[in-house]
Amino acid sequence: MSQPTDDTPPGGAVLDAPRPSGPDVRDDGAPRLLGADGGEAPRLPAADDGDEAPRLPAADDEGREGLMAGVVDEIGSMMVEAKRTIAAAASRFDPDVPPTAFYVLRYVMKHQPCSAGDIVKAMAMDKSAVSRQVTLLREAGFVDMVPDAADGRVMTLRSTARADARMLEVRHENRAVFRTHVEGWTDDELAEFAGWLRRFNTPA
Repeated sequence: MSQPTDDTPPGGAVLDAPRPSGPDVRDDGAPRLLGADGGEAPRLPAADDGDEAPRLPAADDEGREGLMAGVVDEIGSMMVEAKRTIAAAASRFDPDVPPTAFYVLRYVMKHQPCSAGDIVKAMAMDKSAVSRQVTLLREAGFVDMVPDAADGRVMTLRSTARADARMLEVRHENRAVFRTHVEGWTDDELAEFAGWLRRFNTPA
């Protein structure tokens, strides 16, 4: 025998319970939510037609929220430009190296010797994705696997001389691109800008 089910809404309310009748009762044909005592549950206040829909602060708003919105907008633009620059750099480095593998190679070159596990943690990438990029870089001759100096059973990654030479060329090209963005800045302005970026990138 099937067990009875209880479809009563939380709090003992009953949906579309028998409606009271009479000349003073409004009947708009809509289902009503009634309380456990039979009385109609409180209705949510209707939105005023003149009310504005919720929105995020904008850069032209006054106060700190407007200032923060302007900062977020500029950082977003900088991230888009950085992504475009990295993609172009990866293509100049080697047309067969995708941007993701280029990111991995840059990490290896900065933190070598390092393990694939180090890359997974630092770059928040999936282990299998890191393995694919490392395999691609090894087959292209840009990284080698060498035994760890402290524990020979652990294999670490190092960049090859070929990768080092090619990356040096790409970095010179990248700096030429960045120079176009700060052309005309004074040394003091560059130092101040670098300081603000350093402060922003340092966790509080």
